[in-house]
Amino acid sequence: MKKIISLTAAIFLITTGIGTSVPIQADAASGIYKNCTTFNKQYQKGVAKSANTKNKVISRKTNKVSYKALSKGTKISSQIYKKAMKNNNDLDRDKDGIACER
Repeated sequence: MKKIISLTAAIFLITTGIGTSVPIQADAASGIYKNCTTFNKQYQKGVAKSANTKNKVISRKTNKVSYKALSKGTKISSQIYKKAMKNNNDLDRDKDGIACER
C-alpha cells in the first residue's frame, strides 16, 4: 500500500511540474519582460537604444520637459531595446529611447 501511494505521489509531481526546476531567467533570455521591475533586475539603470539618447524628464510641478544625459551605468544596446519594446511598449512610457530608466 505504501509503495502505491509513493508511486502515485511521484507520478503526480512529475506530471504537474511540481518538483521540477524551471530557470528563472527564461523570460530574460527571450526578451520578454512583464514590467520594469523584472527588466531592472537584469539592467539596473535601464537600456538606451543609442549613446546619443537623452533622458526626457518631465517636472511634476510645472509639467515642463527637459533633457538630461544618460545615467552612469545605463546599458546601451539597440538590439536589447528593440527586442524588449517589441514585446512590451510600456517599458518606455515617455518614448525617449530608454527602457525603464532610473
